[in-house]
Amino acid sequence: MQDPKREIRDVLRGLVDKPSLRKQAEILRYYFTPDCKFYHFYINIGSGVEDLICIYQLAELASNYEDVDIYKVLYDEVENALAVHCVVYVRPWGYFLRKIAFDIFVLLELEDWPTEDGKVVKKIRVQRDYFERAPFIVAIPIIGDIYASQTLRFLIGLLQARLFMLMRLIFMIFLPKHIAQGLLGL
Repeated sequence: MQDPKREIRDVLRGLVDKPSLRKQAEILRYYFTPDCKFYHFYINIGSGVEDLICIYQLAELASNYEDVDIYKVLYDEVENALAVHCVVYVRPWGYFLRKIAFDIFVLLELEDWPTEDGKVVKKIRVQRDYFERAPFIVAIPIIGDIYASQTLRFLIGLLQARLFMLMRLIFMIFLPKHIAQGLLGL
């Protein structure tokens, strides 16, 4: 990549926006270093691009990539790294009527790579995927939708906080004041 901040969008689309297996392999070989590493929620690959190709192709066959929305791309020239916030949509083969959205933060460590014509381009040396929610739980029908709902998660958090406030009040009523205050830090 000569302009990583601009080009990374096309790289990601080529990998997870209804890709062909051949296209995935071509992109991975072109944009990743031969000794690249990949860190994911479920697996880590440290043995190079050929293994990474197998993992991406397995993921495509199992999860059926549908689309990707790229929200933010940050490029740090000093650290030679890219950070990307995106949502990847999949439609696993058993879920024909349901598209699943995975909110992902991707950190890419780049490496300067000389080309045959003497230019220097950036290639991806390390990819780290950070999921906002556990992918397996998000994929479970009904439960995944509840788990992925921001509004519901805020409501559950509020209910938990209020429940603990009630428990704290009960402790303060039944325990001597100095013990309750010392125990709860009030």
